[in-house]
Amino acid sequence: MRTYGARDHEATVTEILPRTQHFIRVRMSSPTLMDDFVYLPTCFVRFWFPDVDDPESEQQRAYTITEIDEDAGTFAVDVVLHEPSGPASAWMMKAKPGDSVSVTPLGSTHFDVPEELPAGYLVIGDSASIPAINAILETVPNEVPLEIYLEEHDPKDRSIPLASHPLARFHWVPRRGETSLAAAIEDRDWSDWKVWAAPESGSLKHLRKRLRDDFGFPKSEIHAQAYWYYGREFGKKRPKNLVDETAIETAAPDAAGTVAAQEGASTPEALVTGERREVSEESVGAYAGDLPTSASRSAATMDSKASHVASSEPAPKRGAWKAEAGGRLLAPLKPTFILAGIAQGIITLVELAPFVLLVELARLLLSGAEAAQLWTLGVWAVALMGAGVLLSTALLLWLHAVDARFAKDLRQRLLRKLSRVPLGWFDARSSGQVKQLVQDDTLALHYLVTHAVPDAVAAAVAPITVLVYLFFVDWRIALLLLLPVLIYIVAMAIMVVQSGPRTGQAMKWAERMNVEAGSYLEGQPVVRVFGGAAASTFRARLGEYIQFLEDWQRPMSGQKAFIDLVTRPATFLLLICGLGTTLIVTGAMDPVSILPFLFLGTTFGARLLGVGYGLSGLRGGLLAARRIQVTLDEGELETLVSAPSVGSSAATVGSVQDASGRRAVPGRDPSDRDASSRDASPDAPGRDASGRVEFDRVGFSYRPGVPVISDLSLSLEPGTVTALVGPSGSGKSTLAALLARFHDVASGAIRIDGHDLREFTPDELYTKVGFVFQQTQLVHGTVRENIALAVPDATDEQIEAAARAAQLHDRIQTMPQGYDTVLGPDAALSGGERQRLTIARAILADTPVLVLDEATAFADPESEYLVQQALDRLTAGRTVLVIAHRLHTITGVDQIVVLEDGRLAELGNHETLITQAGRYRQLWDAGAAATLVGASTTVGASTEPGSDTATGAAKAANAGAATDTAETLTSASGEGQIR
Repeated sequence: MRTYGARDHEATVTEILPRTQHFIRVRMSSPTLMDDFVYLPTCFVRFWFPDVDDPESEQQRAYTITEIDEDAGTFAVDVVLHEPSGPASAWMMKAKPGDSVSVTPLGSTHFDVPEELPAGYLVIGDSASIPAINAILETVPNEVPLEIYLEEHDPKDRSIPLASHPLARFHWVPRRGETSLAAAIEDRDWSDWKVWAAPESGSLKHLRKRLRDDFGFPKSEIHAQAYWYYGREFGKKRPKNLVDETAIETAAPDAAGTVAAQEGASTPEALVTGERREVSEESVGAYAGDLPTSASRSAATMDSKASHVASSEPAPKRGAWKAEAGGRLLAPLKPTFILAGIAQGIITLVELAPFVLLVELARLLLSGAEAAQLWTLGVWAVALMGAGVLLSTALLLWLHAVDARFAKDLRQRLLRKLSRVPLGWFDARSSGQVKQLVQDDTLALHYLVTHAVPDAVAAAVAPITVLVYLFFVDWRIALLLLLPVLIYIVAMAIMVVQSGPRTGQAMKWAERMNVEAGSYLEGQPVVRVFGGAAASTFRARLGEYIQFLEDWQRPMSGQKAFIDLVTRPATFLLLICGLGTTLIVTGAMDPVSILPFLFLGTTFGARLLGVGYGLSGLRGGLLAARRIQVTLDEGELETLVSAPSVGSSAATVGSVQDASGRRAVPGRDPSDRDASSRDASPDAPGRDASGRVEFDRVGFSYRPGVPVISDLSLSLEPGTVTALVGPSGSGKSTLAALLARFHDVASGAIRIDGHDLREFTPDELYTKVGFVFQQTQLVHGTVRENIALAVPDATDEQIEAAARAAQLHDRIQTMPQGYDTVLGPDAALSGGERQRLTIARAILADTPVLVLDEATAFADPESEYLVQQALDRLTAGRTVLVIAHRLHTITGVDQIVVLEDGRLAELGNHETLITQAGRYRQLWDAGAAATLVGASTTVGASTEPGSDTATGAAKAANAGAATDTAETLTSASGEGQIR
């Protein structure tokens, strides 16, 4: 360990606190330890305890830091007192304040939660690892589930306090042998879960095998370490006389040794916050494996049907992990890679052959050979050189053709996938991220597909072939040439170890900075107006990125310079000339024999550096492949043939009715959908009784176990206006997004005219539901194309009628080419005009159901009046769902739905709810206190076409000059997430 700078530090016991009958907390003081120790959650230190059987030796044991005061130089560890006791337990049992022991922080690790959260954590251990498990429970975010499996060695183990976590389940597994813990793991799909395992070493061996073989866990998703081994002494041994030396000469612990326990403990009551499950003997016995002799008596008591269960039950389901996504994407190219590797190996040999022939040609020249021999070798050398160039070119052309076809197919698959994923998928990502996926990531695969395999094969075959040849010429110089190669390999390995997780972090930083730079450039108007303050966030993030790169690369700058020096052709030439001259002068080598080394020996460095430079491209390609496959694995909107009724109550206008009181709506044959579609005419009169929307026991969550909408039932009758109100985070935007099918419900169903949304294809759905959101989005194209976006085959007359109804026709006529004007810098629309164009789209689409956000948010007073008139025309006779931002604007709607924590808290009209001392009244009072003007403005409920009174959502969008409520009733519709 001297190489790594390990030092001993003296730790003195200051206090011992019993926590249970066999579990104690030991507080210690070691001021010098803090000089070598950077504390992070779940870090540990290694102790050296006197060996009770060998006074001249010490045993190693690692313990988690559970408390620390770096300024005072104090820390604490939690210790399980085992019986029979080993060196650690024996010392701890007798320890008292003032006793000292040697400690070192070498090899300490910590538990990290990645930026991309896993589906969950499978945490496995026993009493010795409970401090570590407590630290994990305290570190993992509350929305991530954990399954905790604890092997019980002693009944007292259950009294050890465990930390709490809202989504943690605890499973105690009685130990009956080395296979008990592995057998207890639930047979289920563990896709995208991570494993942290630290049980006894014998149990760990079987556990790792089952995790890999039965469930398919990749190695990268398993963090496994052993704390101790049944029947063996703890840790690694060292002579006691090393205790006073500064450096420690010992080996790092292996799987049979000890690695740290990790932080933290709480109260025994913490167990009740998660579900506790006993693992039956039968389930343990169902796993095949030999039980040790000490457990044979217990094993004999197992139920006889356990073996039947083991043989008859289906094999556990193997999961799929994002970490392996890149491999799945590239799997079809595996035959191509194999053929390319074989071909490149042959080409490399062909390319090296001319150099060997030239060496022989030089030998013949010096020995006075006949001209015919020289011509023959020369012709062969030139022919092989030409053949190598032709073959290499042909291979690259073939691989480029493969890459072009693969990239084309990949982009088509991505575009098909993006057309089928829920719209909420786009809301969770910026346009820069989507562009990177479709364009940049597919381009990043170019090196991986076209050059990675040939470069790797050439880098391996060429040096090995040359070395073999040179060893036949003179083994002494060839052996010397191995020295720079070995130095390069060792130095690169050290750099890779030092980089550790920072390589992946660098990729994340690069991706993040691309998005930040795009946002910074798009926000230049704001930056210019507000000056440095507006740009400070970007500058700060850029400074953090630069600091990260400096912290990562600066310590390795010397190593990189050394590697470059070692692999230079001049270095190889110096070695060849130095040793070769010595051998020639002493007569130990024929002078002609140095020629092969001069021709071939200097090429090693370029080959090795080529491998290093190619690694970044290879790593970038693999990450791009992973991102692409993860996207291709995203769930798509499912189209059902039929959707059964959930059979629950739904709330109708003004009241919450039970199942017996709910008005039934007759179903309609799916084949009649097209026939029932109305012409997209903006002049159509009032609608018939269609457009009934029913939310039937709807449940939804963005992450498993964290519900956003819970068991919500609600009905929107045809031609009525329903307003969603509630505090920020109550689920308003999410509920509207579900009606738009930005996401599919997790439970229950949403129906339009008796048909589940999932029965409709996207094109069919958007003939039923229209949207007008605050954030308008125009596509690159003409005004006509933008209006007809939802109805591409609309006639010019229909498009113009929609524009007239949206109060936009006159503005379009002033544009250079009228409806054929291409929207851009020379033909821009104001915020109010853009909103009216969006309304024209909705009018042309002529959907019976409409979802509205505050449509006048970006309009000036003059534009607001025009937008309001357009909304009056749009909402007439339709079923409207409004996301209400200001309560005074929705007093006249038919139905107000008050949401709180994703549940229906109250339901009724304004007159009913305002008289109740409920949540709506609280929100109203808060809004009234904040409203400065326009408090008397209300929304009429008229559904007559042409009514001068703004109807439903039109009046809900009547912004006035009122301020938002004190409850911050704002939401950005279409974001797909709760605000």
